[in-house]
Order: sequence, then C-alpha cells, then structure tokens
Amino acid sequence: DTADLYLAIQNPEDEFWRDKPEIRKSLKELKLFQIRQINSLFLSALRNLEVENFRKLAKICSVISFRYNIIGGLNPNAQEDVYNTVALKISSNKRFEVADFQTIYVSDLNFENDFSTKEFKNTTRNHKIVKYILSKIEVYQHKNEIDPESDLFTIEHILPENADDTWGNFTFEEINRSVYRMGNLTLLERKLNREAGQKGYVEKIVLFAQSNSELTKTLPDNFNTWNEDKLAARQRELAKHAKAIWKIQELSNN
Repeated sequence: DTADLYLAIQNPEDEFWRDKPEIRKSLKELKLFQIRQINSLFLSALRNLEVENFRKLAKICSVISFRYNIIGGLNPNAQEDVYNTVALKISSNKRFEVADFQTIYVSDLNFENDFSTKEFKNTTRNHKIVKYILSKIEVYQHKNEIDPESDLFTIEHILPENADDTWGNFTFEEINRSVYRMGNLTLLERKLNREAGQKGYVEKIVLFAQSNSELTKTLPDNFNTWNEDKLAARQRELAKHAKAIWKIQELSNN
C-alpha cells in the first residue's frame, strides 16, 4: 500500500527494512542529509525493482546526495529532474542504469576541491553530519569503528570557536575563515573535549593522545603546531579519503 511504502522510505527504522541492513544504512544517510527529492523515485523503485536493485539505487542516491547536496551545495532542482526521469524509466522498463545519474554525479576533481574548502557552522544537524563524515574516514583510514550516533564523541574545534588572536598562529581574519573548516574539526570524547576548551595546541595534543579516535590521536604525529596552512593541508588529506569513500565506480571513470 502506497502510504505504508511512503512511510517506510522516510523511516529507516521501519519494520519493512528489518532484514535489509544495507538499505537501512543508505536511508539513514539520506535522512541525515535531509534529502526529500527521492520520494517518488523510491516509490517507483520499490514497486518495480528487485530488492538487490533497490539496494543499489539507495546507495547511489546516498553517495550522489553527499557529493551534490552536502559538500557541493548545488541546486536540488536539477537533481529532482534526473530523479523524476529515472522514476519514469523504472515504472516503464522495470530497470535503471547507473549512467542515468551521470549528470548529477559531482566529478572527483570538483568534489575534492569542494571538500577541501568546506565549512560546517555549528548547528545540531551539522554536528551529526560532521560526526558521520569523520567516523567514515576513521574506519576507512584506520579500520577503527566509531558509532557516529554515540554521545560519547563530540566535535572538537582544534582552533577554538571563540579563540582570539592570542591563540596560536592565527590572525583575526584567519580565525574567522578557519574555525568551521572541516580541517579544523575532529572527533573527541566529550570528557576530553570539555578539558581541551580554549587550551593552546601544545596542551590540547596531550588530550588528543588519549582519544580512541585514531584521526585525533595521530594529529600530533602529523602536525607539531597548528595554523591555517596546517589546517588546509589536513583538510586536503581528508578530501582525498572522502573521494575514495563516497564514490560510484561506474560514474567516476567518465
């Protein structure tokens, strides 16, 4: 029944997905990203595709949304047009091609550039998104599983949010354009984060060394001081990992 399917699409915890963990995972991501353009596409897909193809579709849409909406901040109207076209195709042909999504798949080059300069202001939603991003990079780079939904970890701003120009090697201008950049953000246990507060970098890294996040623990190995250049270098590094994680192989070759 359409209403039930519609509710299931919007609720990853729905019984409908009980034995479909991978689909549930993609739906959770799409919910986190607050993507609403997919509803009619998914309805059409649930009615007309085998489960395996629906799984593939959900994964494609999650990766595309991450590149296009979350990091790229691009116009969702163009995206909606593509989704509607694919929805119609699925209704009439009972299938879709990965290539149908090529026009809204942000290229590796653009994605890496976008990610390298991306900022996340401090909102509840962004806090969840940044935890999600860092925990995915953590498991990709260090094989270390951190649950992004756990309250144990929070987002640490290495250069503190209300730093002034006596903090480390940052001018006021640099503070303003650096503090919310992805390169300045890392996972840190709540308790350690409280302790870190406004401390200087040299004092902070003593706390970072106690973290169970490898991304955070290894910060001092890679950076003995913290300034805008170091932050930008770390962000470019994270961008390279992100490009490999949020990837659709068939679309990346074009």
